[in-house]
Amino acid sequence: MRKSLPLFFAFLFLLSDSVLAQEAKPQLPPLLTAENGYSGKPTEMMQRFLLAETAEKQKQWTNRYETLKTVEDITAYQNERREYLKQMLGKTFNRNTPLNPQVLKTFDKGTPGKDAYKVEMLVFESVPKFYVSAAVFIPDETKFKPPYPAVLVVCGHSNTGKAFDLYQRVPALAATNGLLAMSIDPIDQGERSQRLTEDGKPAAQGVAAHNVIGAGSILLGRNAATFEYWDMVRAIDYLQSRADVVKEKIGVTGTSGGGTQTSYLMSLDDRIAAAVPSCYLCNLFSIVGGIGPQDAEQNIFGQLAFGIDHADYAILRAPKPTLLETTTKDFFPAADAWAAFRNAQRIFDRFGFADRAAIIETDGEHGWHKNMRVAAVRWFLRWLANRDEAITEADDMPVFPAEEFKATETGEVLKLPEARSAFDLNRDYNEELLQQRKTKNEKRTKEELAAVVRKVAGIRLLADIPLYAETALGDKEQPVSEPFTGVAAKIERHILLPSNSAQIRLPAFSFEPMEKSGGVVLYLNGEGKGANLDKITEFLKAGKTVWAVDLRGLGETQYVGPQYYQHKQFGTDGTDYYRAYLLGKSYAGMRAEDILAAARFLSPKYPEQKPEVFADGETVAVAALHAAVAEPALFSRVKLEQQPRSWYDAVKAGDSFYPITNIVHGALLEYDLPDLQVPEE
Repeated sequence: MRKSLPLFFAFLFLLSDSVLAQEAKPQLPPLLTAENGYSGKPTEMMQRFLLAETAEKQKQWTNRYETLKTVEDITAYQNERREYLKQMLGKTFNRNTPLNPQVLKTFDKGTPGKDAYKVEMLVFESVPKFYVSAAVFIPDETKFKPPYPAVLVVCGHSNTGKAFDLYQRVPALAATNGLLAMSIDPIDQGERSQRLTEDGKPAAQGVAAHNVIGAGSILLGRNAATFEYWDMVRAIDYLQSRADVVKEKIGVTGTSGGGTQTSYLMSLDDRIAAAVPSCYLCNLFSIVGGIGPQDAEQNIFGQLAFGIDHADYAILRAPKPTLLETTTKDFFPAADAWAAFRNAQRIFDRFGFADRAAIIETDGEHGWHKNMRVAAVRWFLRWLANRDEAITEADDMPVFPAEEFKATETGEVLKLPEARSAFDLNRDYNEELLQQRKTKNEKRTKEELAAVVRKVAGIRLLADIPLYAETALGDKEQPVSEPFTGVAAKIERHILLPSNSAQIRLPAFSFEPMEKSGGVVLYLNGEGKGANLDKITEFLKAGKTVWAVDLRGLGETQYVGPQYYQHKQFGTDGTDYYRAYLLGKSYAGMRAEDILAAARFLSPKYPEQKPEVFADGETVAVAALHAAVAEPALFSRVKLEQQPRSWYDAVKAGDSFYPITNIVHGALLEYDLPDLQVPEE
């Protein structure tokens, strides 16, 4: 009998007369291969699926944009998108809390009457005891009389934040030309580490740190950008409180990650009279398919599905003066920046102010080059101070050594008395939501909870989920084999595919024991369908038929490339997660739909009993819980080998112990994993 088997099944045998074979574990070979008609890399399946939908959303954005013919059309468009962005940033904070600014140090720099300016190093509280470290660059009063127009300078991804040389040069250039400028440290940059090690050092900084904050924030319906945006709002509050500032003449600028922050503030805060986003605005649809989504604060949930491209950040503030800056060799492509500018300027033109939108392109790599810094300050002089002057930046412009440019003595605001972090603010909201959920769930029926779970996770009604068809592989009559401790079973290979997708394929093996006692198990494993053959053997010994299926993005289709997100628990598919996130999709919801579709596919094959789901591992357990709550009548039971830990505990811990694909945006506003009950036998 063994000689008649295809070579494929040779992997499945434990040869009792071979010591080597006795020590080896049987392996299930891959199914998504060229031999089986699958083109491309299986590990890139989710990327292809998500990019196909992204392309459709781009077409929809273009069609919607072309309908904006009148000022009334544009105003309605602006209002819709502002409201959406504010909602997706999540619950913000109280504007009425005191800022409690404290000037901790004062420096003088330069030559009076020439290039002199004064710097006030300070901290203020954007939320009570949530300290923002800042530097205010004040013009020489002997040369420029107050009050001054003001510019907020927000920093890109430099660990030294406002102390980075380039991030000193812009406010210094502004101050030496009669503009007051304020530079602030974003969270986890400069003096604002949000977690410290036992020896007082930053636990993480920049991109990696933003993503850890982002994971907990997502569960709360917030974003890492929530904190950056709020810090900027309160920084403008502070500037307007100063007697030496002209309150209605305020601008904002920043490059790279600072360009992201500038884009948010300039589109959402009406107080920004002029803006210069640098090395960021281009085409979000293109970015998603190119270098991929960036770190947490640069991805707004459902942004592409709703229809908000980078150009919209400029469009939302039309017709207020806006200068875009790009570089020829930027990884945010210059060609896309020009396209964004063209789309924005057409809108400015419909207001009758085409001259208020502009763009510059500088030769060079990604960064805030001298010509760009000068152009930004010239822009603010023109629109804030009514001075159209060809100012320049001297090569010997006086700036401070980074190690000296600190407001606090320790270099960490988290060491100030009673200081709080973004994690602490998330914990506060986490506790608030816990009480709200308890109240809601006491009143909800199972059907009402199911409706809420579907809405939050993005699970469609069963009737709306595409039917899954089957592609059987190999011989129709597979021989009987005994690969698992003497259990005789017929093994067949399958690929399940939804009727509406050219990309999604779910590889599967079916194991039908020769001695059946009834029942069929839909076996799921977070590490792939063949990761625990011993468990499959147990079901076969009990006389149950087993269908082992890889859910999308797991097993054969698990992305295995480089990990940009730099967190051991995030898994390798952070880029695809954020692609889905921008499209308003959750992996938990998509995988739950796979489970529902697979169970519906199995029902007519085994009409005598509803399928039983066995979720082996925490990753698939989250999806199985969602599927069970959404359609409990579809299953005889849902068994979890490992009960998933609560999302509440993840936020409370201030760290992510989940793969990022198991995080659902805004879930804790409505439910936590322990709230989801599975059907019992």
